[in-house]
Amino acid sequence: MPQERLDALQRKHSMLSALIEREENLPSANDSYIRQLKRQKLMIKDILAGVRDDLMGEVNHRASGTA
Repeated sequence: MPQERLDALQRKHSMLSALIEREENLPSANDSYIRQLKRQKLMIKDILAGVRDDLMGEVNHRASGTA
């Protein structure tokens, strides 16, 4: 389950990156919208870090032999 969440978050992060790049290249770029997208991307990045930490904790927990 956590791996699926990680994959979905990574896809969303990539989508936001592409959308930000596209918006920034528009002649009439909407700075407010771009800031909003960047905030969302940063929030996703923070969540990704937490999910990765959870996954690593699970791996370490299993590796130590304690179930």
